[in-house]
Amino acid sequence: MTNNLVTVFMISYNQEEFIIEALQNVLNQKTDFDFHVILSDDCSTDHTQNKVDAFLENHPRKNLVTFIKQRENLGWMPNFIFTLQKCQESGAKYIAMCEGDDFWTNDYKLQKQIDILENNQDVVLACHQYKELYNDASTKDFPYFREDFFQGKESFKFSQKDFEKFMRIQTMTIVFRNSALDLNLRNKYNYYCDTHIKHHLLDHGLGLYTKDFDAVYRIHGKNVFMSLDMRKKTKFSYDVYKDLIINNNSVGYKNLLNSAMRDRINTELKTQNRNILKKYYRKLIWEQYNNTKSFLQLLKYIIKGMFKNQQQ
Repeated sequence: MTNNLVTVFMISYNQEEFIIEALQNVLNQKTDFDFHVILSDDCSTDHTQNKVDAFLENHPRKNLVTFIKQRENLGWMPNFIFTLQKCQESGAKYIAMCEGDDFWTNDYKLQKQIDILENNQDVVLACHQYKELYNDASTKDFPYFREDFFQGKESFKFSQKDFEKFMRIQTMTIVFRNSALDLNLRNKYNYYCDTHIKHHLLDHGLGLYTKDFDAVYRIHGKNVFMSLDMRKKTKFSYDVYKDLIINNNSVGYKNLLNSAMRDRINTELKTQNRNILKKYYRKLIWEQYNNTKSFLQLLKYIIKGMFKNQQQ
């Protein structure tokens, strides 16, 4: 158990170029409360572990960090769960998150979000907008929500139903109540990931989304999701939303499922492999047959895609 109000979740794997910036910006946080960092490296094969060791050796706040070096590679999600369990077991009231290739950009980010949670007992999860950083060093603000969502305010609250319909929350933006985390729920899913975690946090209350651009999501080839080929990316997104719909009757995810489905179709169309396409379309049509609107949209999209690819 700990006297810290917040435990910060961090994971890394082969992120020697990025991990120090991520860790430094967490340790830069200015707060009126104590916090602790749990960083689990998933048996990196590059110099990530050596760089973290050297960085922490003489750092004035090294006592705030527990650095765990996995002896064998667990894989992204098992290491993710392992680290979350350690954060949960710490006994901290709140858990903040930042993966090793992303970073926070505001030294008061943690203070602001804890103030939100302390002052809004109906809120279990605080999050915010972010920037994307690309390989060419260019950045882009990612204002996922239009101004009308905020209605002239600096933030808005959202429910689980809202999350199902349209939410996009990057992991490095969130802080949540430890009491709302139930990792045992992963046993009922086939494709459990951070989206499931966010969904079930909202079983216990509302989320609060602010306008602040207080973190950066790095787009690069070593990112676990970004490193997948397009077919695997689109399949993974589709499977996650389908998983949530089947296990929770969460019909709100259907819009996101249909979007992922269109991405899958477009990816398969580009392969020009007729055998794969025939098998793929039969499966997708069967999955959508009970929803007339989705079925017609699917047929329209397939036909349009076929003509487009024939003309290229």
